[in-house]
Amino acid sequence: MDGFRWDYFDKTATPNFDEIIRGGSKAAALIPVFPTKTFPNHISIVTGKYPENHGIIANRMYDPVFNEYYYIGEGSKPVLDGKWYEAEPIWVTVEKVGLKAMTMFWPASEAEIMGYRPTEYFVYNGSIKHDDRINQVLKWLDYPANKRPTFISLYFSHTDSYGHRYGPDSEKTKEAIKEMDRTIGNLVTGLKERSLFGQVNLLLVSDHGMAPIFSDSIIYLDDYINMETVEMVDWTPIGSMIPAFNSLNTLDTLKDAHPKMNVYKKGEAPERLHYRNHRRIQPITLVADEHWSITTRKNDVNDDHEKGATGGAHGYEQTYASMHGIFVGHGPGFKPGFKGPGFSNIHLYEMMCRLMGVSPVKNDGTVDSVLVFLNN
Repeated sequence: MDGFRWDYFDKTATPNFDEIIRGGSKAAALIPVFPTKTFPNHISIVTGKYPENHGIIANRMYDPVFNEYYYIGEGSKPVLDGKWYEAEPIWVTVEKVGLKAMTMFWPASEAEIMGYRPTEYFVYNGSIKHDDRINQVLKWLDYPANKRPTFISLYFSHTDSYGHRYGPDSEKTKEAIKEMDRTIGNLVTGLKERSLFGQVNLLLVSDHGMAPIFSDSIIYLDDYINMETVEMVDWTPIGSMIPAFNSLNTLDTLKDAHPKMNVYKKGEAPERLHYRNHRRIQPITLVADEHWSITTRKNDVNDDHEKGATGGAHGYEQTYASMHGIFVGHGPGFKPGFKGPGFSNIHLYEMMCRLMGVSPVKNDGTVDSVLVFLNN
């Protein structure tokens, strides 16, 4: 559930989530990788690797070897091109050993990666109704044993969309949380009707949280540099920039330009970010502080701001609690009624391999980091 923040269970009534939590294991938070954006984190969840090791370092990025741009969104051709993905996703691990994986959406699951695709999958289409997604999963579970999948993924953008538009503390976002509770309730009902609710391992996860942003907390790059001397590959709140050869002082100019923005030369980002060593990381990375946005006065749709919230954003450092997501595990593999500490999402790949009895490929996570939630 994209953008489902760690504290969303407490913002409104969630009876279906509560039932899953009571019978399963819940972490205090699922800690994302940097940048706390959708595709980098979804790929880290299913590969167990940091973005600099799986290659999807942003939602929009430039590869100097391919001389091509990667960007997300419905109809994106790069998303379908397996050459961008440099680590093995869980569905490939499953398919390689002769088991079946089926994906009702997950970033990159529609691409052929390392020669494999899920046995059945859907190219992302956000207009497919929530209940239809659930029904597809239940249909897969009704397959005869020789066709039934070992791994299934579901993806919903709902809470992320509402969090961006209205902010994480809005009534509209609470309605979105209720809608996801209703939707997952339908899944639980379907599992119960098939006597599977206690037999399958169900993992509820999110890629990141959401922070409110404010109209009086904006960093305007064109106040400090001539924007014609740089190429912006990606924007707020994590900007990536390629300076022209004749503007090599851009880094020095921006370094102390704004007290709410950190500026890093490639290879010099703090170790905690794991964001140094990939060719798609651009020469200059801009990182806004929590609640702040990066834009230009030219691009700002409303340069006559009034004070107040303007929605929500994510992408900030993973150290902010507002960026943390959720982890709930329910089923035979998980301790019932257990609450444990927060952990990094890079450990989920190892957890899923353990639950399915398949051998993981080399990754950045460890199963030891999540054993506390597991029954064995």
